[in-house]
Amino acid sequence: MLRKLKEFKLPELEEKVLKFWKENQIFEKSLKIREGGKQYNFFEGPPTANGKPGIHHLEGRAFKDVMPRYKTMRGYFVPRKAGWDTHGLPVEIEIEKELGFKGKQDIEKFGIAEFNEKAKASVWKYKDEWERLTDRVAFWLDMKNPYVTYSNPYIESLWWVLKQIANKKLLVRSFKIVPWCPRCQTPLSSHELAQPGAYKKVSDPSIYIKFEIRNPKSEKKKKEKEFLLVWTTTPWTLPANVAVAVNPQLTYTKYKVGKEFVWSYNPPPEKVGVEVEVIEKISGQRLVGLKYEPLYNVATAKKEKSFYSVKAADFISTEDGTGMVHIAPAFGEDDFNLIKKEVKDLAKKAPITIDERGIMAKGFPGAGKFVKQADKDIILDITERNILYSLGTVEHEYPHCWRCSNPLLYFAKFSWFIEMSKLRDKLLENNETINWVPDYIKEGRFGEWLREIKDWAISRDRYWGTPLPIWKCEQCEHVEVVGGLEDLNKMRFSENNFWILRHGEANHIETGIIASGIEGKNNTSHLTKKGKEQVADSVAKLAKQLGKKKIDLIISSPYARAKETAKIAAKITGAKIIIDKRLAELNAGLFNGRLVSDYNAFYQNSLERFVKAPTGGETLVDVKKRVMEFMIDINSKYSDKNILITGHGDPLWMLEGAVKNLSNEDILKSTSLSIAELRRVEFNNYPYNTITSELDLHKPYVDNVYLKCKKCKNKMSRVKEVADVWFDSGCMPYAQYHYPFDADVKKSEESDLATIQKNIQFPADYISEAMDQTRGWFYTLLAISTALDLGAPFKNVIVQGLVLDKKGVKMSKSKGNVVDPWEMINKYGSDIVRWYFYTINSPGDYKKFDELDLGKAYRRFIAIIFNSFVFLETYGVMGKKMSGNLASFNLIDKWILARLNKMTTEVTTGLEKYDITSACKSIESFVDDLSRWYIRRSRRRFQKPESQEDLEAVSAILYHCLLEFSKLIAPFAPFFADALYKSLNVESDKQHSKESVHLCDWPAVKEEFTNNEIIEKMEEVRRIASLGLALRAEKKIKVRQPLAKLEINTKKLGIKDGEFMNLIKDEVNVKEVLINLQLKEEISLDIIITKELREEGLMRDLARMVQDLRQSGNCVPKDRVFLMIETDKDLENIIDANRESLKKDVGAGEIDLKKSDKFDAEIISEMDGRKIWIGIRKI
Repeated sequence: MLRKLKEFKLPELEEKVLKFWKENQIFEKSLKIREGGKQYNFFEGPPTANGKPGIHHLEGRAFKDVMPRYKTMRGYFVPRKAGWDTHGLPVEIEIEKELGFKGKQDIEKFGIAEFNEKAKASVWKYKDEWERLTDRVAFWLDMKNPYVTYSNPYIESLWWVLKQIANKKLLVRSFKIVPWCPRCQTPLSSHELAQPGAYKKVSDPSIYIKFEIRNPKSEKKKKEKEFLLVWTTTPWTLPANVAVAVNPQLTYTKYKVGKEFVWSYNPPPEKVGVEVEVIEKISGQRLVGLKYEPLYNVATAKKEKSFYSVKAADFISTEDGTGMVHIAPAFGEDDFNLIKKEVKDLAKKAPITIDERGIMAKGFPGAGKFVKQADKDIILDITERNILYSLGTVEHEYPHCWRCSNPLLYFAKFSWFIEMSKLRDKLLENNETINWVPDYIKEGRFGEWLREIKDWAISRDRYWGTPLPIWKCEQCEHVEVVGGLEDLNKMRFSENNFWILRHGEANHIETGIIASGIEGKNNTSHLTKKGKEQVADSVAKLAKQLGKKKIDLIISSPYARAKETAKIAAKITGAKIIIDKRLAELNAGLFNGRLVSDYNAFYQNSLERFVKAPTGGETLVDVKKRVMEFMIDINSKYSDKNILITGHGDPLWMLEGAVKNLSNEDILKSTSLSIAELRRVEFNNYPYNTITSELDLHKPYVDNVYLKCKKCKNKMSRVKEVADVWFDSGCMPYAQYHYPFDADVKKSEESDLATIQKNIQFPADYISEAMDQTRGWFYTLLAISTALDLGAPFKNVIVQGLVLDKKGVKMSKSKGNVVDPWEMINKYGSDIVRWYFYTINSPGDYKKFDELDLGKAYRRFIAIIFNSFVFLETYGVMGKKMSGNLASFNLIDKWILARLNKMTTEVTTGLEKYDITSACKSIESFVDDLSRWYIRRSRRRFQKPESQEDLEAVSAILYHCLLEFSKLIAPFAPFFADALYKSLNVESDKQHSKESVHLCDWPAVKEEFTNNEIIEKMEEVRRIASLGLALRAEKKIKVRQPLAKLEINTKKLGIKDGEFMNLIKDEVNVKEVLINLQLKEEISLDIIITKELREEGLMRDLARMVQDLRQSGNCVPKDRVFLMIETDKDLENIIDANRESLKKDVGAGEIDLKKSDKFDAEIISEMDGRKIWIGIRKI
């Protein structure tokens, strides 16, 4: 793939590699060869496909992919199941925008069923692009068998999880303050408020209100009125006020402001021209119990005697305001908890002065307006009543809905909660077992969240989500949590019994003609005598089985043979007959009245019948839909009836398969009814989609399923809420495998950790998502596994930093700073984008994405390795294996093998610690050493080898390094790694080579190559050489000019290290290197240039000029050239004296010291201040 490339373009190379992977099923093979090995569990956090993937998703896929690839090469079996997050407000809001809806009322008017159908279809809007990007960034996932959160099996597993949580007494319905979105009209959970961007800076009114203190009846009425001075930024909550809170430990002051008296902790806001005088100071405790005049007349509040008084509280802040807080228990958590201590049944007594849309109720200022607009009316009202003390504005952070961006309200509502506060210690204990990268997340952002954990408000008053499997008795209010479809049958409120009966033998069966379509005189099929006897026999047997029970109703197809069958059954059973056209025979369209064999020949296989219809006819799917529509309708109309259905082979075959929830393939495996055969079918107490006639656990269908109360035997209806969408994703370890329903486990053991681990991948060895998921998916995974008493759900997690633009600003379309991931991939290649994210900084740090950094990543990594490969291909012997005794190897060969060994150790250690960045930095360090030291110091051995044996030896070393290197970079740069591996001629070694680098084992550390002493000494050699070259540059002496001597002051090298000294000599270009421990400086360079040294330097310059000319003349290393030179006599004499060495250095067969007009390339230049003409011609 890399060989003989005219131009190296990584994106084009990656496309070739991707094609190779797909054609040869490399991913599938990488799984197959590891089956049976130790398993490594990876969880894919499901993305939502109703939006396009961004550059941050590329970061996520890069980090997710690296560890499964690495562990696969370590011999682990690493299944990787893709998933799709398909529920929730994000999807609903998109559909609302599409339909121009403003709120829930529009949805209900449109129809919940129709709305959810649109939501379901929309989640796949960008599925193809997501899958294409996933392929293109080499994130290997099983996308053919993904888990889908809206699927019935997935939802059923969620029901099971919630049932387990309920069994542990952790699921409760409570009246609490919840973050409420008035636009979406649903509560949110506390972790949703922790999502990035949830808090936004807003400007709100800042008002000080006077609450008039009532005088006790025992006192005479005072002339001066006294007020409690209260500060608030939410005027709209004032009509719901029931108390004022003070801190009993604080000292409050009575101020005289003009002619009024106000109580406050802080001095009241100044008024122009009004004097403020301190009158009295008392403790807050003495204010407790004081009564004050209500601001507004609220009927429900008047009945509670404890309202409109001063309460003691410990949450009072003195930084802002007056040290007095207005208490509206319906709109604040502290307020609610304070009043709840004294007032029972607060749900009925707390004044709620707005509706779910945040619209102010009638009878209050601002009625009919949204609360933020109603603020102005409230302020105007209290101004006119002279109880507004001061008015201003304040800027502060305020929570917004993380999906629709509208401001939230804190609202007292009945909601369903998982009591996570009871599990705080277990959550913290489980968190201790997790390896967090970066590690500060464990005790920092995540640990702090757990220490302050709140109960999880799990219910949402929405539509497109997992319906809560909670049924409540309409009579005694008993509650049941359903744990799966089986429970719906066990607890069904009523049950109809169904039998299906195919008609008896009829005329068309004898002739082989299709008797479908419109019946007439000449094309109506009737029962034969034998057919009538068959039917009578079947129905008689059924009547005998029923005994005293009877068939209550017979429903028949409108076709004559079916009605004749129904009449025979009615005569025996006495049941009434109803005709329903939905039971009609399959319409064969143009084949009606023709031979059955003609119809069968229309299809290539039986499965085609489900999706392919003849002209004017219908498919089996069409039939299945109408017969299921019939069953749903009949089952809802009747209760506790015995019903006999008479019809035809195909429709009854579809009916039986559909009620069993069989797939089309499984229906084909089942047996259809024979002539006059009668069977009982159980119609499950399941929700069925009235549009598609298929099982559908969503609203509104599930709301039509009723259960029987265990306590009072009355009807139970499902509560109307759906689950928080984060519950969907938090349950994915179990739901992705439809656990426990697809597992062969005992009911009593299905929630045991050991049982779960035997049947599904649990816990995950590795997960990775962005920082925002610390209070999203990471938390919900831990919350649910802890609630199920299963310990930590993952062992290792890499938290990715959020991707910003290069200025550190969040990317958004409105700002025009969004980076198109496809543009970056097509320009630089996905391996480079991956490498950028691995190396730009630590995983958890913010990524200030700058395209220039991609170019830098390319140049310091892949470009160098590609050039190293080209160097081997050009000058070396490809495919040679190392041989001989290591002790006999060249020093620099030993060194690079030791460096390869060290790098292998460092990369392996880094990956084992999930330290991706350090592993990559180690790789980059080796790349630099390989190219800028090993290859550069070995260049002469490749280009001018002393022998073929030496060329093969050095080629084998470089070949080995590149081959092992291709394996080590495979998890990080999977495309280029495979291209490099396949280009190293490994096909010649069929016994040891693999089809792909991703089918190879991870490189092992070779102890015989380990040599820390060589590495340390080589580091010293390079350090000294660097000092020497820097000194040459300072003295303005070019490197090609030899010098006599370099003295060095070092204890790390000794007189026995001659080979190391030679490397310094060659690198610094000196004739001698001496150790002098008496030097004051680290090095001393003899800069006197003798005549001999000068001539040698000139010849090196000349050789370089000729080599450059060879390159411009398109010469390859093996080409011999005729060299022609014209210059002055002095230079000619020097050249002539060094003729043989020059020929060897530049690959010249002959040298002629005169100009010629026959040349392939020429150059006119200067050397040592003299003009020189050089020409070459291939021999």
